[in-house]
Amino acid sequence: MKLEIGNVKRLLPLVGSLLVAANIFAADVQMSVEPQLISLLDKAELKIEFIDTKGDAVDIPEVEGLDIRYQGQSSSVNIVNFKRTSKITHTYLVTPTKVGDYTIGPVTCKYRGGKKTVSAKLRVIKPEDDKAAQQISEIMFSRISSDRTAPYVHEPFGLDLEVYIRDGVQIDGNFSLRGGMPESGMEGELDWKVAGQRRKAINGTIFNVYTLRTTAKTLTAGSFVFQPQVQVNMVVPRQKRRSYGFDDPFFGDFFGRQETRPVVLSCNKLTVDVQPVPTVGRPASYTGGIGVFDFDAEAGPKQVKAGEPITVRMRISGKGNISQITPPALAKDPDLKLYEPRILATQNPDEVVFEQVVIPKSDRIKEIPPISFSYFNTKTSDFRTITKGPFPVTVESVPQQAAQVIASVQNTLHPETKVLGRDIVYLKPPPKVWEKSGDTPWYAGKPLYGILALPALLLIGLAGMERRRNALANDVARARRQKAPRSAHKNVQRAEQALRKKDEAAFYEAVHDALVDYFGHRLNLAPGEVSLPVVSARIPRLAEALETLFATTEQRRYGIHSGSEKPKAEMK
Repeated sequence: MKLEIGNVKRLLPLVGSLLVAANIFAADVQMSVEPQLISLLDKAELKIEFIDTKGDAVDIPEVEGLDIRYQGQSSSVNIVNFKRTSKITHTYLVTPTKVGDYTIGPVTCKYRGGKKTVSAKLRVIKPEDDKAAQQISEIMFSRISSDRTAPYVHEPFGLDLEVYIRDGVQIDGNFSLRGGMPESGMEGELDWKVAGQRRKAINGTIFNVYTLRTTAKTLTAGSFVFQPQVQVNMVVPRQKRRSYGFDDPFFGDFFGRQETRPVVLSCNKLTVDVQPVPTVGRPASYTGGIGVFDFDAEAGPKQVKAGEPITVRMRISGKGNISQITPPALAKDPDLKLYEPRILATQNPDEVVFEQVVIPKSDRIKEIPPISFSYFNTKTSDFRTITKGPFPVTVESVPQQAAQVIASVQNTLHPETKVLGRDIVYLKPPPKVWEKSGDTPWYAGKPLYGILALPALLLIGLAGMERRRNALANDVARARRQKAPRSAHKNVQRAEQALRKKDEAAFYEAVHDALVDYFGHRLNLAPGEVSLPVVSARIPRLAEALETLFATTEQRRYGIHSGSEKPKAEMK
């Protein structure tokens, strides 16, 4: 019987539908756990297989006592007796934290053309060498503590994180912290260091205790909760695999029989209540110090002339927020010019050194005023003030000196010239007939006129330079004004180098030095006289821009940040 072409065309969609239906009918989803029986120190693999179909990974519901994490996807194709079977496998790692019988799932897996609900069983028993532990927290755990239960804001306090590993359990010695720290209000990142190791007996069981230590500081007052999740890598025997016919210890041990297993330890919750610094009883000389400090100061030289500098050096040392302390202020005196203090580099992290230059304007100054440093003592919970000085000095007055004019002395030596005609000897007799040449001699040409003019031009130039030098010597303001751009150029180059290195402290220090040098020469001011009010009064049309420039530079030099996430843009 022959089929017409039109009937065949009508049958093709039906055949295609039958083939798709057959493929859907062959599709399946399976869940399995391998192995199904493990100890508390072992781990298992959970697999969800999509056979002859495609499917995405599914979220496994939480099971108390099990840690289930997705590992990845794999695919394979098998052909047996001309029959093709494809498989997509999603693998999960199962880590037990307690012994017991567990059911994972049920979960619903969707695939093209259908869905299926699957589940799997797992049994966790005690390790062979452990007759007591029912969960991981009995084998290994962590504890966090602090040396201060109620520190003050900006006051450093220590944190100790102790990791307990039962004797006989091996770890690789690496510790990782995963969260559990305050998300805001802390000053910088916590830098944990391994401080030591010891053995400790707890209820008859020996533990190896590893201590991790750090120092924390807060920016605000309030309650801060610490409950870090410590991850260690436990060394466990490798799971048994097929020997593939080899029953030789060489092949079993050639690649080792151990592997590491990450374990997240349980930890207690530590709450630290940070107190604010009180405002009652705060002295006027308080500069932000919180902790326990010592203060010392000195001034020198002891004998100067009016207008010569005296250096005052202040040293603060101790335990506390040493980096947030601002320099103590000197008492103001109309006969004493005060420069801005600066911080000196020091190798000791528990001290800060300030240096301030003062200039006595007259011989009326007999001493540098006393300096007081106040701080809040965290041990006694009150304010303390340490005063140093006054510092006796001897200042000599400087008499007014008249300008000296040095006159040039005329040369009184007139050498005599004698002409002795008979001493002249003609080496060649004159020609009988003198002839006139048509060529112009070299000494009568125009080039000679230019050569003869050079000494005159040189003298005029030297005279101009001498006149300018004398003018600058007699007009100091004009001389300094011309020197202003060149004097600031070196510090501007320093600022550019600091900008490329992203060194904010060095950048703003260089900008400050450039401002002092430039406006000091431009406006004929002493270094200590360069300030925003003085410069703005001399250049009122730039008052607004100058205020922004001076204020920003001073704030950044003293560690007051803008809070911007792009400090480099501000520096540019």
